[in-house]
Amino acid sequence: MIEVKSSIEDVDREFENSKVKVVIIRDLHELEIGDRKIGPFKNGEVIEISEWISEILADQGIVKSREQDMLDLGALSKIHWKETIPTSRQLPPLNPNFYCELRRLIRRLEKNSKSDASKLKDYEKAISLSKDIINCRLRKIASLAASQAAGGDMIQGMAKEEKMLYTSMSSMIADWNERLLGAGMPSES
Repeated sequence: MIEVKSSIEDVDREFENSKVKVVIIRDLHELEIGDRKIGPFKNGEVIEISEWISEILADQGIVKSREQDMLDLGALSKIHWKETIPTSRQLPPLNPNFYCELRRLIRRLEKNSKSDASKLKDYEKAISLSKDIINCRLRKIASLAASQAAGGDMIQGMAKEEKMLYTSMSSMIADWNERLLGAGMPSES
């Protein structure tokens, strides 16, 4: 059985070390971050750096994420709509890093709501949509794991955390079924 907390932390750590494209919004001479030196860069330049470095530079007002690369409330609403269609038993494909991006969106919205009270509604909406998405997908994943019938395409459309959950649940359910059917059955000799 997987340790959920450490597995999610591992996925998050992998995401933090992945490369992202950002736009320089302020000229930057050479800068040291930890043991790394980056720069110089000119305003408007698009560079590719580690996610964790981009967050530091964004907080300092040096870079901004490219809009098309970021999960936003509009995209989250579309995902919610696809997940909650009443007749849908399908598991719509998600970006493998969806939950990492979702956690960052929620942190961004929470931070914005603290400095601008009008942004509190966006934060609350994101939390509500996120809970609905997670609950819908959890029910569908549990059903797939119980049926033991998920094909490769279905698993490919899952986020990394979901794949771990599906694998763990499938294994646990298969073991449970085997033990149920094996208990009290005469052994063949």
